[in-house]
Amino acid sequence: MQRVRKKILFVNPAKRDSFPVGRIHMGLTILGGILVEKGHEVRVVDYAFLNSGYAKIPVPVPSLPDLIRDFNPDIVGISVFSYLYNEVQSMVQVVADTTDAILLLGGPHFAVFPDDFSDSPHVDYIIAGEAETTILGLVEGAAKHTPPLFVSASRPAADDIAPINLDIAYGHSFLPDYQIQLSRGCPFGCSFCNIHMVGGRQVRKRSIESCVREIVNAKSRHPSIVNISITDDCPTVDKARFNRFLDLFTDADTGCTLSVDNMRADLLDEELLGRFVKARGQNICLGVESGNDEVFRSVNKGETFDDIIKAAALVRRSGLVLGNCFIIGLPGDNPERHKESMALAHELKPDYLFWNMCTPWPSTPIRKWFDEHGQVGDVRNFSTLIDPFMNFSDPPCWTEDFTREQRIVAWLKANLETHDWFKPCDLAKVERLCNQYHLQSSLAVYLQRRYRVA
Repeated sequence: MQRVRKKILFVNPAKRDSFPVGRIHMGLTILGGILVEKGHEVRVVDYAFLNSGYAKIPVPVPSLPDLIRDFNPDIVGISVFSYLYNEVQSMVQVVADTTDAILLLGGPHFAVFPDDFSDSPHVDYIIAGEAETTILGLVEGAAKHTPPLFVSASRPAADDIAPINLDIAYGHSFLPDYQIQLSRGCPFGCSFCNIHMVGGRQVRKRSIESCVREIVNAKSRHPSIVNISITDDCPTVDKARFNRFLDLFTDADTGCTLSVDNMRADLLDEELLGRFVKARGQNICLGVESGNDEVFRSVNKGETFDDIIKAAALVRRSGLVLGNCFIIGLPGDNPERHKESMALAHELKPDYLFWNMCTPWPSTPIRKWFDEHGQVGDVRNFSTLIDPFMNFSDPPCWTEDFTREQRIVAWLKANLETHDWFKPCDLAKVERLCNQYHLQSSLAVYLQRRYRVA
């Protein structure tokens, strides 16, 4: 039977903040590529990338209604992340007001909150899970549904994870950062992580050779790419395999630098770091989580402080940029224990830091803990408080001994005193917030470092 060629518009919303995004949505460009291979016409519009300063697109980014009227799609698909919940709600209404096209919602949100949008009169399909093996049949048989039809997509095998197709993405010729997954899934059981619901515990390892060919092809087609980002859930779970990737990437000589979103401290060694440096690796970001021993042990990372301290020293000696991620407000955390996290951050001396706010995802051990010992707020449209322009919303959870306001104070204090994350674009705003939350001493530390006052 001859296929009916359809036009599909995939959209990724943007948060109303200033967090820099130098990448185009990986999942949408993978799914779009699958559909293009079968003769369909696809456009991907990632507003998080397009609205970021990284894109440097010399013409105005078109609005969603203008895009819809210009492209006239048969199907519109929106990617849903939980922190973009409100933005997705608004976008669903915009789509409904602009077109009668079939509307699909998918993304990691529905692995955690499968019932959301189930009563929307505008949504036709809700897809939970990884849609590589589902999207073609769904698109080709798509029809209007009220209420939405819920589709549970099974996780594809490693060989079924298709390459990214950037050609279909708006603004692709301005993309500086190409992201790729060498594997999906993570076998570890950190208490705050919901990977068991999203990517799964089983690690699905893609062919290293095909991944390197994909990178080489992407760079040849898109000269603007200057960095390759590895975004695996746990990239070094098989160190020998990761070393093999580094060797092949080095031999490919793309001219690109290499970065990795996250690495476990206990899986780093001098051999791996040496290969990483040779491959033009730039940074290593270690998940530290907390500087308090009791809080740290409750996270169940399977690492020790000694692992982290040794790994940080190895990264330093290798000449790489060191990053650390901490989580404010984990079970058992409080303002006094947060001081220990700040002390550890000073000891590790990272080049950059992320002070994330604890988010109690459903079906995680920390969610059970907060249900019993604390309060859970909005986990559908939260802010992890990482915006460099000091924009933030209420934390998604709190306790009597670590209140909402205390968590905001902890975030401000940590960022002001431990690194240069906040941009110096609005000193009046910095001063106002410091006065509001009685952080004059933190302001003095910030000003001394920012302006290098002796």
